[in-house]
Amino acid sequence: MRDPEWKRKGLLAAVLAAVLLTGCAAPITHPVQLAYDGHVPPAADETFAVGIQPFRDRRDTEDRFVIGYRQLGRGEQERYASSPDDIAQAVTRMTHELIRQKGGVPGELEGWNYTPDQMMELAEAFDVLVGGDILRLRCNAEKRLMRTRMDLELEIVVYVGKVREGVVHRRPISMRTERIVATFGPRELQQFLNDMLSQALEKGCADIP
Repeated sequence: MRDPEWKRKGLLAAVLAAVLLTGCAAPITHPVQLAYDGHVPPAADETFAVGIQPFRDRRDTEDRFVIGYRQLGRGEQERYASSPDDIAQAVTRMTHELIRQKGGVPGELEGWNYTPDQMMELAEAFDVLVGGDILRLRCNAEKRLMRTRMDLELEIVVYVGKVREGVVHRRPISMRTERIVATFGPRELQQFLNDMLSQALEKGCADIP
């Protein structure tokens, strides 16, 4: 019969090996700060009120912070995630800043179903209503020798309700970029993604007010 002490040592060694293997497989997470970095001139001589409903994250993922991964080889990868807000909160915050730069006064809005009828019920304090859906936002990157190949995709829908006209515009926007870069990290991804998101929101809100 084998020594029970030997069995305990063997079991401990197996558990430690499993822990080490699991630790190696877990990706390192890098934070990415999403912020509006565009520059638009004031859109009107007078200020205007814009009700902004929080954007909805409609992506096929339960992780509302994740942006994407970079494959490093040998089964290792890096995870890139929005910080400190989740992606929907960050895009909503970016929309607030865009409206401020256009000369508008952004305000909180809730309960809009994107129809003209309900817009008129909620429009007492606003000249324009804005909301949107995030259908796709992801970065797939792979390290190859001394360079990284990056594929960045964005698909959103911006809803703009014009109270005075009584109409709601639905504006789908899709953007994609592929790049091969010598330097890649959270700072580079942050720059690429903020530029793409800023352009998309400017297109969606181009005729505000």
